[in-house]
Amino acid sequence: MIHIPRAEYTRRRKALMAQMEPNSIAILPAAAVAIRNRDVEHVYRQDSDFQYLSGFPESEAVIVLMPGRQHGEYVLFCRERNAERELWDGLRAGTEGAVRDFGADDAFPITDIDDILPGLIEGRDRVYSAMGSNAEFDRHLMEWINVIRSRRTWARSRPTSSWPWIICCTTCACINRRRK
Repeated sequence: MIHIPRAEYTRRRKALMAQMEPNSIAILPAAAVAIRNRDVEHVYRQDSDFQYLSGFPESEAVIVLMPGRQHGEYVLFCRERNAERELWDGLRAGTEGAVRDFGADDAFPITDIDDILPGLIEGRDRVYSAMGSNAEFDRHLMEWINVIRSRRTWARSRPTSSWPWIICCTTCACINRRRK
């Protein structure tokens, strides 16, 4: 297996963020686990763009990139460590490992994403996401945006036309991935 240094993943994320509009956020989900039959899973393969930007090999994770964020530009939502599940599914990095081993500026349990991510999206002018690659995640993203839109203070302060635009970021990530 090829070892890619952490600094290379940082460079890749910064290159993507340099292409993003000011006051924007990129949200990329990990690939979903594919069930083969009942309780047997296919061998897991990470989403190419997610792998390219993070090197994080686990499912049930989400990368959030926020250029210029004071508390860190790279946030990773991932599964927490769980000794019982790790016996069956293999080791997990957990939030501590996401920061220590994968260079995340901040990491949160994936179970907290509904509480935290809408606050990170709120006030952003653009949302970059891999729309169409994961229907369940797309549905969640639209729910989070609708939560933001329903908040009276934010909705009153911004005209409807300035609510976050959703832009497909796989094009940017894919172009960067193809450059050698």
